Amino acid sequence: MSILIPTYQDPGSLAVPQSPFHRLTTFSQSELASTRTIPAEDRRLLTEHFVDTFRWETVRPHLPIRLELPPGIQPWKARTCRSFYEWLPPDDVHSADDLTGLDNFDLVLRLVDFSPWRSILGQRFSSAFGPPPFDPVSIGLCWLLVRWRNWTWPKLVSELHSKERGLGYCLRFGLDPNDLPAESTFRMALGNTQTAWLLQCEDSLILGLIAYGIIPTSSTFPGDPPGRGVSIATDSQLVEARSQMRCRYQRAECFLPPDQRTCAAKEDGKKGCNCDTQACAQHCRLVTPRDPEAAYVFYVGSNQPQPDTSPDGTTDDDKSVRGKHLFGYKSKGFNIVDDRIFALWPISGPFVPANRNDHLQTIPGFNDLLRRFPHLKIGEVLGDAGEGFDDILLFVHDDLKALRTIKLRHHTVDKDSLTCLKRGYDPTGNPLCASGYRLSFNGHDYRRGDSKWVCRQRCLRHPLPDVLVGDPPSDPDEILALVPSNCPFQEPDTPLGCTVVVNRTLPDGDIRLARDLKVDSPTWKLRVGRLSYAESRNADQWRRGVKRSPWHGKHNSAKASILADILTCACNLARLVREATVAAARASPTDT
Repeated sequence: MSILIPTYQDPGSLAVPQSPFHRLTTFSQSELASTRTIPAEDRRLLTEHFVDTFRWETVRPHLPIRLELPPGIQPWKARTCRSFYEWLPPDDVHSADDLTGLDNFDLVLRLVDFSPWRSILGQRFSSAFGPPPFDPVSIGLCWLLVRWRNWTWPKLVSELHSKERGLGYCLRFGLDPNDLPAESTFRMALGNTQTAWLLQCEDSLILGLIAYGIIPTSSTFPGDPPGRGVSIATDSQLVEARSQMRCRYQRAECFLPPDQRTCAAKEDGKKGCNCDTQACAQHCRLVTPRDPEAAYVFYVGSNQPQPDTSPDGTTDDDKSVRGKHLFGYKSKGFNIVDDRIFALWPISGPFVPANRNDHLQTIPGFNDLLRRFPHLKIGEVLGDAGEGFDDILLFVHDDLKALRTIKLRHHTVDKDSLTCLKRGYDPTGNPLCASGYRLSFNGHDYRRGDSKWVCRQRCLRHPLPDVLVGDPPSDPDEILALVPSNCPFQEPDTPLGCTVVVNRTLPDGDIRLARDLKVDSPTWKLRVGRLSYAESRNADQWRRGVKRSPWHGKHNSAKASILADILTCACNLARLVREATVAAARASPTDT
């Protein structure tokens, strides 16, 4: 069967001001704090407008959810294909009961029109000559199904031929049940699809959800000023390569001609390989040729300073260090935090060998993010201590103009009281007066990007200094003697007392501990607690079967990770619709 798929008419930038999702609201800070232990699914039901906004009866008139074609992509030109994907109205869904037999991927196919992807995935067609291909959208949706179900290519082909489920998938994918792709077709299409094109598919989905107000474009944290940019939680995940490691010292030099190779294992005092046999003619016999860019790393699970470790996981003192050995890659994600629905919207970032440092991917990842979404304003960056390096902290403050909600990267000098007094701040970056009393946080100026700290004459109310060299005295008179008698900020007409301003650095020029909010305050804890959303992305990657790459090679492994992120975003919408529809049915059982 051959079908002429017409030229795609790009409508341009998508705008849906009448979308009901724009009315979503968030909790107050007190409500956010008091409900932290409640599961997200139950928490959402407490949010105003959630059920009414996402229930099927509200969503159905706005279907399909349309996607936006990223700029710079040539629209699809009319071409004959062996399949033709078209969005089909969900006439089989009328109530909560009808959702029972559908999983979230089935629901996504009924909610979203993926037609704009034809222009993106069709870029692999170099000419219009040759036999008719399958519609690239049909193939792309099959890739998503493979990752959703964690199937192999043979399993996919078998399921498409199944009379039980195959006919339903073929209908929604636009495939002819009597003319289905072979395993090699899926493999070849994926191999010939550039990673950048899959990222464009992800961008198309995210731009569409932003246009409907499903993904926020401003901060959803309660109390943030209007127009403040979104919060981005970033984290990296280790991805095990498909190939089994044969030598932990594998590197690019192992694939050079024999006379140009150097053996890293020998340089480290191990046996290594002489590369003097026929088995080493093309590359060292101990490498993994199908995963040449995979690398070994020993992960200790902490971003704080660690003792120097050797590759076998022991320190110089021969003490065992807890951790895990991994051979593969590292995937970095940038997750839009949505406090309205207690969820994340992941955006795929750099995908590199596992031994690359996390923080070296952060700034390039953000720059690429801003290139892909030039109108997305970032107001806050959440990260663990691995992001707490000077260049990142300055980039977030100076370039992104965002809050640095990044966990502290500690140093041994932070424990020394004399050092804290000399530099003027404690181990958390809280400014101190000259006598060792902690200053109070007095607010952050979002326009200037600085924070003000004042003492409020703390020494008159709390005589014992917060940071003191030596043991604190026990005698009350000795404690009172510690209060400075000549402090100019003790006068009644200066109730705020000593004032310190922290901007891109602390007063002594230190960057490592400079933050825009008071560390460990209730607000800080609420904000940094949302870093768990980044872990949710890692969990979704595991569910989609990409914690260990399902395919060989860095590029194919990256594609699997991107497909998993696309599924997370799309299935977020399906999950919200399902939860709201079921909740509405329970509240009004007679409606079903």
